[in-house]
Amino acid sequence: MKVCAATLAVLMGLSVWNPVAASERKEFCVFDVAGAGGFVYRTLQDYQRKAVSSGVSLAMIPYTDEDEAVADFKAGTCDIVAVTDMGVRHFNSFTGSISAIGAVPYYEDLRVLMHILSSPRVDEHMSQDGYQVLGVAPMGAAYLFVNDRSINDADALKGKRVTVFEGHHDARHMLEYIGAVPVDAKISNFARLFNTGQADISYAPAAAYELLEMFKGMGDTGGIIKYPVGQVSVHLVAREGEFDDRFVRRSRKIMSRLYPEAMRIVRQYEDSIPAERWVDISKDAMVGYQEMLREVRIDMQQATHASGMQAASVYDDNMMTILRKVRCYTNPGALECSAEDRE
Repeated sequence: MKVCAATLAVLMGLSVWNPVAASERKEFCVFDVAGAGGFVYRTLQDYQRKAVSSGVSLAMIPYTDEDEAVADFKAGTCDIVAVTDMGVRHFNSFTGSISAIGAVPYYEDLRVLMHILSSPRVDEHMSQDGYQVLGVAPMGAAYLFVNDRSINDADALKGKRVTVFEGHHDARHMLEYIGAVPVDAKISNFARLFNTGQADISYAPAAAYELLEMFKGMGDTGGIIKYPVGQVSVHLVAREGEFDDRFVRRSRKIMSRLYPEAMRIVRQYEDSIPAERWVDISKDAMVGYQEMLREVRIDMQQATHASGMQAASVYDDNMMTILRKVRCYTNPGALECSAEDRE
């Protein structure tokens, strides 16, 4: 049927794009801070196997530098690139908004969101400026690693030095909003800044405790605040037209179905952290964190000064509305669900 349709199109003088054959090699560049032995790379090997069964052969290439992976993808070296929620902001603001500060506080919210992102209902938002997102999978919640366990509520963040990633304008805006001191960092050096005492606080998934030895920066007095300030995720990006629509839809389904296995590994990392390292916070403090983070997001969206507008520009309004609806679906009693200033 496909051959007949292509032949007919040629006879009619129409341009035709031929979907990739299973035997054709496609370069799949994967960023994982730990390289080929890392959690992300190993998780995406399952994606690679399922892609083969869908008629697409992928050769995986590990990268430990996300900027290098993005540059090679833009240069055409890679046909697909796997990047973090920060990296995907180069290509798609819709899925890049998943990491909005405090916008996905619980794993149940994330589970619902992953299902939504595999649905055809959001197809129009998954393509921007000549690029397509071929799916999203979780990497775990981002927690605050602190060198002082008394930093256990939003007010205690004032005056503290906090690492902020290059280009993470929304995080920088939040820190300035609450009176914290941003410390410029990259994925390649944020753990070192924390571990050497150049920052009081750093945000990262639980896996960083072991993989990046962030327990060193905690010393005897520090810990991990048991409240997610965001979700870290991996996004697959390809140029539009690189793969046919059938595979694009299949790819998004494959990625969404990685959720259970990815979360199993995430929870293994979280469970492996000694119980005494976690800093439990009260229910009131959790509500305070969530409301403070919501106020920061709204402040950004209403900002008229340059830094606020730059921060707000990384958020896609459609995704912010979806995230608010997801939060109110899983937690209908939340203050924001009845607030007038909704996202």
